[in-house]
Amino acid sequence: MWKYIFSIGLLVTSLFAFGQEQQAEKKKEPIDWRPYEIKIGVSAIRSARTFVGNDDFTTHELEAALALHRYNVVFDYGIEEHQRGETFDYLNKGSYFRAGIDRNFSKNKESGNSLTLGLRYARAYFSDEFSYTSDQGFGEENYQLENSDLTARWLELAFGVRGRIISNFYMGFTMRWQFSRKINGEGNLKTFDIPGFGKTRRQNSTAFDYYLMWRIPFKKNS
Repeated sequence: MWKYIFSIGLLVTSLFAFGQEQQAEKKKEPIDWRPYEIKIGVSAIRSARTFVGNDDFTTHELEAALALHRYNVVFDYGIEEHQRGETFDYLNKGSYFRAGIDRNFSKNKESGNSLTLGLRYARAYFSDEFSYTSDQGFGEENYQLENSDLTARWLELAFGVRGRIISNFYMGFTMRWQFSRKINGEGNLKTFDIPGFGKTRRQNSTAFDYYLMWRIPFKKNS
């Protein structure tokens, strides 16, 4: 719990410090809060795992980031399906989203390049089922457990970098610390995976995503 408080406190302190910097900038010129670009892209790592990996794991994720002044409003949406087991069958599938705000520390924000730190709220909607066959000497019996309506939520601290490759095409990564996870809807079956989060045996988790993005700049009317 203290780690959560410390991390959130660090983020708030950083944003406050740069908020003070904004006050100094405000004396020089008015702040323009009109959106000046949007970036739309995909998680290359997730799509690569789907196409290059085995048939037991499928995942894709889209990201959109709307930029205004020194902040990015970020939204992610993804789908995930995971199958596990050799002597048993476990299937977990569903969708998830993340939404939050990043502070852009790049000095030349008009270039589209960004160095960001922010906070996310994430939520997943999914189902899972577990089945196996047992033979106790009286013939085979099939057993099956399932959760048909699961939800999970968690928070993330996110650090990201985006850089221009050519024209309006950008690449970059996001590192996440995922914490404060909670699951609702479990019955006798304890779920093993959460779409967008990972294995449930970890209360906190870290993640890394690499994005391919296309920038759409907005023309501002003076």
